[in-house]
Amino acid sequence: MITRMKLLALAGLIAVTALITGCLVSGTFIIVEDFEFTAQTGFYHYSVDLTDEPDWEDHKDDIDAIDAVGFEFTITSYSDVTTTFNAWVTGAGTNYGTVAEIAANATKIINDLTVPANGSLTITYVQSLGHITNLEALKALVKTGQFEYYGTSTNNPDNVFDVTDGKVVVTLSASGSGS
Repeated sequence: MITRMKLLALAGLIAVTALITGCLVSGTFIIVEDFEFTAQTGFYHYSVDLTDEPDWEDHKDDIDAIDAVGFEFTITSYSDVTTTFNAWVTGAGTNYGTVAEIAANATKIINDLTVPANGSLTITYVQSLGHITNLEALKALVKTGQFEYYGTSTNNPDNVFDVTDGKVVVTLSASGSGS
C-alpha cells in the first residue's frame, strides 16, 4: 500500500513538474485575422492563413477542437436598392472568378444578410454566431489552418460594396506537449 502511494505521489510530482516547465500545454486560444475589401464584380475574396499566427504555430499539432468561429465586418452598399450578402468558404488554393462558380462549388456559411440601399450593415462577432450555417464544414476547414473566404452580393446592379473592419475570429482548444 505504501509503495502504491509513493508511486502515485511520484507520478503527481512528475506531472506538476512537467506543467511548470512547460512540457505539457493545455488551453483555449483565440486567433484573430483582419481583412478589408472593395468588391466591384459582385464578390470579394480573401485567403485566410492562420498558420503564421504565433498561437497556431505553437499548438498546431495539439489542436483538440475548433470551439468557435465567428466574423466581424461592416458592409457598405453603394446601390440604390436593398441588397443581400452571403459568405462562402472553400479549401485553400481554390480561386473562383465568378459568383456562379462560388455558388456552385463553395460552402455557404452566411446566408442573406440584408444591406440597406446606399447604407451599411455592421455584424459583430456575437451576431455572426447566429448567422453562420454549415458550422461543422467551416470548422473542418479552419482546422486545416488555411481556407478561402468569399463574400457575394445579390440585388446589387452596380456590384460595388465595401467590406471594412473585417475579422475572422477562431477559438481553439489544444493540449499536449508544448514547444
